[in-house]
Amino acid sequence: MAASSLPALRPLGVGELLDQAIRLYRRNFLSFIGIIAVVQIPIGLLQLAFSLLSAQSLSAVSSFNRAGPPRNPFTPAFFVGQFGTLIVAVISFVLVQGVATAAMTRAVADNSLGTPTGFVGAYRRIGQSWLPLVGTLFLAGLFSLLLVVWFLVPCVGWATGLGILAFFGVVIIPMIAPIVVLERKSGYRAMRRAWDLTRRRFWPVLGFVALMFLFNLIVVSGPNLLISAIFQGLILGGERAGAASGGLVTAQLIIESLVTLVFSLLYVPLQLIGFTLLYLDLRVRTEGLDLAMLAQDAALPAPSGAMTSAAASPMPPAPQLVAATPDAVLNIQAPQAEGGSLITGRELGYFFVLTLGFGAIYVLLIGGFTAVLALVASLAR
Repeated sequence: MAASSLPALRPLGVGELLDQAIRLYRRNFLSFIGIIAVVQIPIGLLQLAFSLLSAQSLSAVSSFNRAGPPRNPFTPAFFVGQFGTLIVAVISFVLVQGVATAAMTRAVADNSLGTPTGFVGAYRRIGQSWLPLVGTLFLAGLFSLLLVVWFLVPCVGWATGLGILAFFGVVIIPMIAPIVVLERKSGYRAMRRAWDLTRRRFWPVLGFVALMFLFNLIVVSGPNLLISAIFQGLILGGERAGAASGGLVTAQLIIESLVTLVFSLLYVPLQLIGFTLLYLDLRVRTEGLDLAMLAQDAALPAPSGAMTSAAASPMPPAPQLVAATPDAVLNIQAPQAEGGSLITGRELGYFFVLTLGFGAIYVLLIGGFTAVLALVASLAR
């Protein structure tokens, strides 16, 4: 038999997933950056322009009010800036969260499954999949509002609502893109599929997401927190000295926006790579995707009742197939992959633990940021 033309998929630990994501990113750095940059840079600059328009309008009004009678802060320039910011946010949702995310997901999956795809090929390959992706993400946003209502329900909502909302936001929503783009599901079916996949390895998935969150804090939020703390100290010092702070506020807005844009361009591809590889890993571990790939490569039906290469646990019978492309295998799904109860008592217990954990982390982060600002302010005196 000829050597396999497909990559050898295998179960990966949390650390291995991150290592694999970084390696894939390094091999396709310019291509992956370009997929995101082509839409994010123009949108980011437009967002900055409208934000500056609003900020300068308020700054001019504030300076006038210190020297004369009160003046209405809601000038035409302010409303133009606010309306423009809203329009750019909608465009960003469609182009970045929809089109660019679909292209990036497609490129990562293709490169992981042995069919390398570059910048142009990624956008060509997505077809119309970005449309259901945008619709599903919008539906997920509405569903998040329902989870907020659940959080307000006495007792059970208070105990589990924050955990459910956090898990939905940091795990389920990012997992929607691979499912919509690669499996061609959308709407509620895509969200349910994301939940059914991730619930099988609840804590390992959260561990990987926690690692990605730490990367985000270090790469994106860290520099901005430092810049914000420095400027807050300068502004407080200038106000005590009687100096106008409008120029500093504008400079802070420009620098923070540009720094966020640059570091987001570096981090967002890594995040999308990570979640796409996580999706593939979950399918390898729980649905025998690696065995289906081997069966495809041998042009033979996938064996019934096969064992996963992860833990050698019995699997549901895989459907018989003779597929021609990796895409066809991705669309194969185990019979028990969907259906069943939406949530179990054990999972409610998981969400209770998450509610306590996320609440404690939130308090620590807010307390730490407040302490840093207080320290900077005291040093500026």
